[in-house]
Amino acid sequence: MVDSIRAGKLVLEIGNSGTLFTVSNVDVSDCSYIITSPEFEIDNNSIGGFTYTGTSSMRATRNGGEECVLSYGSIALEGLKLDVVVRTFPGSPFIRFKYKLSSDTQVMLTKSSGQDAIRYLSARGWSRDTVQLTEVQLSHFDTVAHSYLPDEVTFGPQDIYDGQNFAGPVAVLHDQDVSLLIAYEHGADYPNSFLKYSLDLGSAPDLTLSATEGNYYTGMVVDSSHFFESVWFELGVVPGSREALWQRYRQFFLNEISENTESRKPYIFYNTWNYQERNRYYNGRPYLESMNLEHILAEIEVAHKIGIDVFVIDTGWYNKTGDWLVNLKRFPDALQDVKRKLDEYNMRLGLWFNPIVAARTSKVFSEHPEYAICINGTPWYWGEIWETEESYGMCLASGYADSFIETMVRLRDELGVTYFKWDGVSQFGCDSHLHDHGTSVNSVEERKACYAYEMGRSMIRIVDEVTNRRPDVIVDFDITEWQRFMGLGFLSVGKYFLVNNGPYYHDFDIPPTIKIDPNTINVFFHPGAARPRVCRQGIKFDKFIPSILFLTHYLPDTPALSQMNSLTSMMLGGNGIWGDLLSLSPEDIDLLAEHISNYKQTADAVTRSYPRTSGFPGSSPEIYEKLDPESASGMVAFFTVTDGEITHVTQPIDTDKLRTVIGADSWEALPDGRIKLVLRLEKQGARSVFFLGQ
Repeated sequence: MVDSIRAGKLVLEIGNSGTLFTVSNVDVSDCSYIITSPEFEIDNNSIGGFTYTGTSSMRATRNGGEECVLSYGSIALEGLKLDVVVRTFPGSPFIRFKYKLSSDTQVMLTKSSGQDAIRYLSARGWSRDTVQLTEVQLSHFDTVAHSYLPDEVTFGPQDIYDGQNFAGPVAVLHDQDVSLLIAYEHGADYPNSFLKYSLDLGSAPDLTLSATEGNYYTGMVVDSSHFFESVWFELGVVPGSREALWQRYRQFFLNEISENTESRKPYIFYNTWNYQERNRYYNGRPYLESMNLEHILAEIEVAHKIGIDVFVIDTGWYNKTGDWLVNLKRFPDALQDVKRKLDEYNMRLGLWFNPIVAARTSKVFSEHPEYAICINGTPWYWGEIWETEESYGMCLASGYADSFIETMVRLRDELGVTYFKWDGVSQFGCDSHLHDHGTSVNSVEERKACYAYEMGRSMIRIVDEVTNRRPDVIVDFDITEWQRFMGLGFLSVGKYFLVNNGPYYHDFDIPPTIKIDPNTINVFFHPGAARPRVCRQGIKFDKFIPSILFLTHYLPDTPALSQMNSLTSMMLGGNGIWGDLLSLSPEDIDLLAEHISNYKQTADAVTRSYPRTSGFPGSSPEIYEKLDPESASGMVAFFTVTDGEITHVTQPIDTDKLRTVIGADSWEALPDGRIKLVLRLEKQGARSVFFLGQ
């Protein structure tokens, strides 16, 4: 049986033995790539060579795509079945796919060498003599910036070598005419990874993606009711330059990869935490002192005036972790007045959670102590959680995940919560034999590795299930510390909280004996140009992944120079504000409201626009152009250290659609459709120039 399936711009030729399919792009002539079928070690034997048996289960996805299942059978082991779930999008040169392995009779996944033994795929059909290899790394945690940062590394034909391996998660084989992209949706601090790429430069060069550790445990059962399921893989064939590839890949990440379209919208977020933190540092008061109805309602009034869309109440709104019920001493009406006020202003309610802790007396811990994260056989004791009851860690790779799904759905239905902030989730920890990441016959080390792999997949599953049932829900995952599940995986369902207050004093090797007043742990805790300069790291991802997926909070405080630095940085995609709203003067509120209003008129264009940049953080000037040429909408962000006049000429746009430009000292349309901007900035200045199109 041989089938040809049209998948957006791609054509999948299916049916050749030993291959998943051959892939080509309808816009690229005489170019196709062979994607081989996977190999698994089953009962100590390497099993591959799957043969196509048919296509079934077509369904439409919520974001306008389509999902189908390609079915394969093993020619080496009777009854072993491989389903390949494929998601496509109209007009797209990218697909996503994952594996579901099952068996009519019980078999086991094994590791005869002591290591994971799965080869997920190999890509063939490229020439080692002309192709370049680019690896995109996403998860370098830079302690000076206190942020994850990406890196792009390219190897020419002369630099590629046999046996070369790397973590990715994105790999691109490209020449001047076409690019082949392969990526996997998981995550870990680089260079750690649970999957890896390797090169075999034989007569038919291969780029292979394999498991490294934790993808399964020795003795994992596979039968008709127990499946092995892989992570999602991404595959694309794009004509033109590598720059064209990145522009189209960014569009894929914005519009196609996620069924949760709410997570991609340019809402403006406010979070109560920074005021709570300041009150503790500046005034010596409890973190939760301001967590009361009167204070929250007052903040909502100001948030509405400046244009906040999502109001997030940080830690302290709950009675105890695990139960996640409203603290009725702080909010006697269980947040009903808060929700009514937010509804009146068309604002959304968000709440803070640590999804891996449960209080000692909580219902879930009392009824299921076996769900606790265990280290060397002992439940992980966390102590008090932000001035609330003592808690224990709970394993996401266990039945606890299903309990937390129901908790989130309940809070959406009972309180109207549509934004869930997840904090404090490290990738490492549990070695219990009672959960879904190993049994008593597996070693402690193997159970730990499987936990580190599975906890991220469980996070994805939780968000996927909740947003399938409640599509208006958004989940952000805090990756403001290292050893978080950072990669492509979580971004398929939600967004990240990238930077809070920036680096800690100890990141600069400043001795703990040196004190300042107040004695904050953060260096960049105060208003000014320095903090937003450090915090706008999300724009560095924007070449590959839209910066709107990297939430970062900026301070609204005076002086005006600080406010302009914060606003201009925020509108590059961080889209978050936190601070002391109640200290803002009417003039401050008007300033913030005016700029946020201008941004909202251009926010959709800014979000979808591919970045053009000039300079770097700390240069004079530092410029970010985020314009949609077709609609003539967007913005250009300017920063400087040294005062002076700046002239910038944009890319060509459709000037017939341009209504006006706001924020420049002067501007003019040039004959070729470019716009010349002139403005003067003071020392450490910043400004946003808005393009209002049709």
